[in-house]
Amino acid sequence: MTGRVRPVQILVVLAFVNMISYAARNALFAVYPDLVERYHIGDSELGLLQTLFMIPHAAATLGFGWAGDRYDRRRVIAFGLGLASVSAVIGVVGESYVGLAVSRALVGFGTAAVVPVANSILGQIFDGPKKASRMAIFNLGLFVGGVVGFGAGAALGFPVVVIALALPGIALSLLMLGLRIPAHAAQPAQAIVVTGTSARAPGFAAAVAGFLADASVLLRIRTLRWLIASTTVMAFSAGGYNAWLKEFLVREKGMSDAEATSLLALALCGGLSGILVGGRISDWLSTKSSAGRLWTIVIGMTLTAPCATAAIMMPAGVALKVIGVATLFFISWYHAPMAATVDDLAPPRLTVAAQGLVIFTMHMIGTAPSSWVIGAISEQTGSIATALWVPTVGLILAAICMGMATRTFARDRGAARGDSL
Repeated sequence: MTGRVRPVQILVVLAFVNMISYAARNALFAVYPDLVERYHIGDSELGLLQTLFMIPHAAATLGFGWAGDRYDRRRVIAFGLGLASVSAVIGVVGESYVGLAVSRALVGFGTAAVVPVANSILGQIFDGPKKASRMAIFNLGLFVGGVVGFGAGAALGFPVVVIALALPGIALSLLMLGLRIPAHAAQPAQAIVVTGTSARAPGFAAAVAGFLADASVLLRIRTLRWLIASTTVMAFSAGGYNAWLKEFLVREKGMSDAEATSLLALALCGGLSGILVGGRISDWLSTKSSAGRLWTIVIGMTLTAPCATAAIMMPAGVALKVIGVATLFFISWYHAPMAATVDDLAPPRLTVAAQGLVIFTMHMIGTAPSSWVIGAISEQTGSIATALWVPTVGLILAAICMGMATRTFARDRGAARGDSL
């Protein structure tokens, strides 16, 4: 890309893209009663909507990761966000649950372009000791999007909320096309064209072979394998909480919809603080230990587990609000250090592919089944509280796996910096 690159401008635009992406993902969580009334569905079908969103979302991160290492990264994000926004509107026009489900799958597919490609761009322009702190600002979009999605859903209802969030998504996809970003590290070797006529795409067989070769290189990195195991379990836990917390507060704690939404918004503010604090702590710990960013995640998950336990057990009241904020504060520590660590472990030519691989496993194995599993357990036991013990135990397992990743991080980072794999 020719012309001056403005890192702060890139960060701000990508943060807004991430916010709209997550708002579109979370908006339906606040309108479950509307969906039940309109489509005559139960808990399993509600949970299935998120699963149908996450499966193509997870699968597409691999393809978008591969494309982001070879083609104009702006266009990859713009295509994905534009597709998601248009599909969202089309899906709510009719009265069919199947139509809504297909729409959610396409929204999931399109939004998969955002995080792996954006993390690669930000890791490149902010490489250094403050990488995680800068990437934390991008990850604020996750929780700001959560607040916007929940709030818009509660205020506008279904289907208006879907349309309202799709419009800025279309605008941002167009804005991405004109954003100046640095060329990818692989650009000279891959002859990627970012202006003018695009380079000819490789044949399908060659693309698949290249994709598998990239994945093989990345999966030989031991630290990355432990990180994938940990973040996958974390994603299951976070996905289960995210999908069912509002219904948990209404059914189990006796709150009104307005009270539950207010508490979730307050807790999400704790999540926002947690992302920023986690980024700062991880950058500070990385000056004390080569694996400091990974230890930040271990500490965050370990502190989250007792907070989540208390939230399940205690009655509604001020104490529940405090512990709810604490739960989302600590669980949010992992976002920025995880993205920065993946960038540190990947050979420079495979930075987007590495982000895509991690996000794929997180969402395909972790997030995708979580809402359905929690919903199914809730139906069988008659209690969402009972179902939420499953993701709570998962937090401890995630901390253990991440602790294992710290043992080989220094060696694997050194190998990646030399691209010697």
